[in-house]
Amino acid sequence: MEAEYVALSQSCKDLFPLLDQIRELASAVGLSVKDTSSMHIKIHEDNVGALTLGKLEPKRMTPRSKHYAIKYHWFREQIGPRNIELVKVASSEQLGDIFTKGLTAQPFSYFRSKLMGW
Repeated sequence: MEAEYVALSQSCKDLFPLLDQIRELASAVGLSVKDTSSMHIKIHEDNVGALTLGKLEPKRMTPRSKHYAIKYHWFREQIGPRNIELVKVASSEQLGDIFTKGLTAQPFSYFRSKLMGW
């Protein structure tokens, strides 16, 4: 669970500056920038433990997560104000597996067709 939680934290670390840059560009070209975020952003996670911990209030911990480094908990304060939704995705639908696992022909073909839009 810790590796998945760290990956969730890292994805937010990469995502938040992009959101800020999009907001700045929108205001620079004259597009109306409403409240904090009018974009609907979903982060897909297949690990239930990381998903549960990510949705907890910023100061709460679970008995197994209290030893995680504090530097990974920061993103939980930003999830609500930035209108980001953490969504459970089935492991069989995790498109990243095509890059990280040795798959047999059937799952490989399925993920490839989803990525290519076939």
